[in-house]
Amino acid sequence: MTPTKTLRNEGGFTLISVLIAIVMLSVGLVALARSQSMLMTTQNRLANANTALSIARGYMEQVRGRDPWTLATEAPVAVDELGVVNAAGTYQRSMDVTLDAANLARVTVRVTFPRQTQPVEVITLIYRGLP
Repeated sequence: MTPTKTLRNEGGFTLISVLIAIVMLSVGLVALARSQSMLMTTQNRLANANTALSIARGYMEQVRGRDPWTLATEAPVAVDELGVVNAAGTYQRSMDVTLDAANLARVTVRVTFPRQTQPVEVITLIYRGLP
């Protein structure tokens, strides 16, 4: 029986190839984590925008039920997620009334929400008939 010879080119992984694989895996995982973080931020911003739009639409419906001759611009007021006036509310609601004609009022309800520069606006025209 002859002793078996050890082959110099045996198949297997070298330390360098393992390190390269670990680095590539790490880069992929970091990219995935960053993508997930950006997705969560975007989802939170869209949820806030949706809530602000709901507040603006609800308040606009209340305004439409008022006497058109008594409509006036309102200063910003803090409201909660349901649109109820609350000093600790995270949303700011305001209303601008401008006259486009003697019998036509343009009403803009504006709602701003946390950490967002662009407010949500709902605009309508209200006909003001004879007083």
